[in-house]
Amino acid sequence: MEATTKRIDATLLQSNQNNLVRIIGKCESYDANHQQAILISNGSIKLDLSSAAAASDGSNGNGTLQVNKNYEIIGKVSHNPSDLKVHVYSIVELTDNLNLKAAEKLVQYTYKVPELFYQEA
Repeated sequence: MEATTKRIDATLLQSNQNNLVRIIGKCESYDANHQQAILISNGSIKLDLSSAAAASDGSNGNGTLQVNKNYEIIGKVSHNPSDLKVHVYSIVELTDNLNLKAAEKLVQYTYKVPELFYQEA
């Protein structure tokens, strides 16, 4: 993807409406029938997996998630403030030994010191 993706967590959903984002978190629930999931990343984030399932080439498990597994998600935050969710484009399974507190700190530092994380065009 050529577009820059901001690294966020649940606390930053509101301020990133309609933006392409990157989220690290743990899957709390997964509903295969409705292609929806809940990811925990410093709070709960609703995921709409219908785009990931349609775009899947098989490399990410056809857009499926497993409860209690860690993932990095790339997607677009909805622009509806009354129903904030992330429309998922890409799913990468991460190690079970992931330190979620460190991931939260990473998000904080990307906003405190953005010049370390984002290149200007």
